[in-house]
Parts: sequence; C-alpha cells; structure tokens
Amino acid sequence: MKNIVDYIREYRDVTFKEHPFNEVDALVLSQFSYLKWEHVIPKLTDNGEGITLSEMSEKMLEAEVFVYERFVEGNRAMWAAMLDSKRFNTMKCNYLSMDLNRNLETQFMAFTVFPEDALPVILFRGTDETLLGWKEDYNMALNQPVAGQNLASLYLRQVALRLEGEFMIAGHSKGGNLAAYSAMDCSPELRERIHTIYDFDGPHFRPELLEKLDYEAIKPKLRKFIPQSSVVGILLETDHYYTVIKSNAYSGIQQHDPFMWVVAGSEFKRLSKVNKHSARLNEKMLELLMYLTIDQVYEFGRALFDLIGMDKIYTIDEYGKRNIKDMAGSALQNISDIDVDTRKLMKEVVREFIKG
Repeated sequence: MKNIVDYIREYRDVTFKEHPFNEVDALVLSQFSYLKWEHVIPKLTDNGEGITLSEMSEKMLEAEVFVYERFVEGNRAMWAAMLDSKRFNTMKCNYLSMDLNRNLETQFMAFTVFPEDALPVILFRGTDETLLGWKEDYNMALNQPVAGQNLASLYLRQVALRLEGEFMIAGHSKGGNLAAYSAMDCSPELRERIHTIYDFDGPHFRPELLEKLDYEAIKPKLRKFIPQSSVVGILLETDHYYTVIKSNAYSGIQQHDPFMWVVAGSEFKRLSKVNKHSARLNEKMLELLMYLTIDQVYEFGRALFDLIGMDKIYTIDEYGKRNIKDMAGSALQNISDIDVDTRKLMKEVVREFIKG
C-alpha cells in the first residue's frame, strides 16, 4: 500500500496549480517539519527572504538534518522525493522559531512554507526525540495551556503580520494540537484568515480549555485525522470530530508514524471508526481524569520522569529499552491519597497505552 513518499513520487510532475493542495500535502509538510532545519531556514527575527528546497540542499549538513534516528530512512526518502518534485522543490521556507527550555518544560519549533500556487502553511513541529518533548506532552494532558501552546499562539500572531490574506496551519502529534490551539486562541479577525487547520493525530484538549476558548469557531476549518488504533490523537476526545484512516502499522504507538498511513491517490484511505483498543484507551483516560486531582496527576508524572532520569538522559534514543511498565508501576507507588480502585485504573491506562 502507498504512503506519503509514494505520493510525492506519483505527483512529482504535478504542480499545485494543476492539482490543488490537499490533506496528503499537509501531512508531507508536517513530517518535513521534523527534520532539523534550525541552522538552515531563516529565523523569524531575521525578517529576510525565504529559502527554496534546492538552496536548503546546498546549505544543509546531513548529519544535523537527519539526526532523528527513528525515522531517518523515511525522512531521507521523503526529502529526496521532494527535491525531485516540481510540486515541492520551488517551495520557500522562512520564519523559523524554536525554544527548547528545561525550566519551562517545553520543546517548540515552527516555521512557515510558501508552496508555489498554494496558500502559505504555518507548520508546528510535533514531539521530537527529546524527553523534554515527551514531558511536555504529559503536561499538555494535565494542565493546559502549556508553554508550547502559548508559544504557538504568539508565533501565529507574529507570522500573520507578515502574510497577506489567507493561510493554513498544520502539524502532526503535538504539532496538530498546537495548530488547533493557536487558531482557538487568536482574535476572530485573524481566525477569519485561516483557510484550513490540519491536525494529524494530535491529542485533544481538556474540557475546561474547550469551554474557555472558542473550539466551536474553528470546527468548520478543522480537519483532524487519526489512525484506526490511535493512542495519541484519541486522547481526551469526546465529540468524535475526526476522520479515521488506515495505517499499515500493527500497534497504536507505531500507527502514530505518518510513514505508515495509507494513501490512495491524493487522499488517505478512510475507515468508519477506531478499533476497540483505541476506544477503550480513551474511555479509561477520560474516566481516570474524573477521579484524579491535578496535583495527583502531576505527582505521577513527576515520579515517572524522575525514574526515567530526565536529568541524565536527553533523548528517547538514549533512553533505549528501559522498561516503562516497571517504572510506571514504581511511580504509582509514590502517589499519595489514591484509593485502590483509582490506582487500579491508572495501571489499566498505562497498560492500554503500552499495549498499543
């Protein structure tokens, strides 16, 4: 079955003028944002001209750009296909902004692309290989808004001042959440200029945040996609406002990988609903949040990441094969004032997530 790399190759001679920007293009660009362009794309503060993919190819150091080992094969194939594609190789990239801050527990990166004959697209990078990024994901489920969401809102406002007319926003995983959050957290006048928001398997929002911000206002523009065994994009979902698509991966965590999503023509292969495991995980998570206080959730997260050793380990690759099941169990023992039933429910959530 075909994936986003096959799509780029199939449409290599088809410009955006000949075949308009679509959902698969948005996922390609969202995955493109994971590559380490920090020293290649002009910064937001530079106020300079953008750089084309061909120019980026001449300027880049491969060892830096493809440092993320888990997706290096797919990323290299995608980049080669994009360079060889009339659809993408004239696209300009600009306005890069990033913040990796241990004190704020945030991993943030965004930049904006300008495809020829298509609207500009603001891209928010999802969770990268840093444990700091994964800690921020945990904080996102516990206490919104987090620093990364506030940075996304600021970036949207800053870039919108440099753009004319409409534009799009996209991101995968946490990047999808940031795309949706920034659109909810902007003024109605700015929101009118947003053409489409692409959220690829990004975690949803706590109910109190949906009440505080105008989630209903972005729904007509929001296009959220999750794989059939989602364990990320399904989290905190209550209104089923998403499209389920087929993934070639077996498990939930692997299904989060965009290279495993099945492409048919210029769209994803649709399915009618998520599978039983995905639905059960979300049900357990929503049930858990009803029983735990914010302090108790925070206590568990702090204990778990202390056990992982965030002060000594920087990336997921350094973390290696340490047994998160055992660590999660130990972290549970450190939480005070939790009854037996709630502790059992927390173990079920961890087990369902890892089973994915």
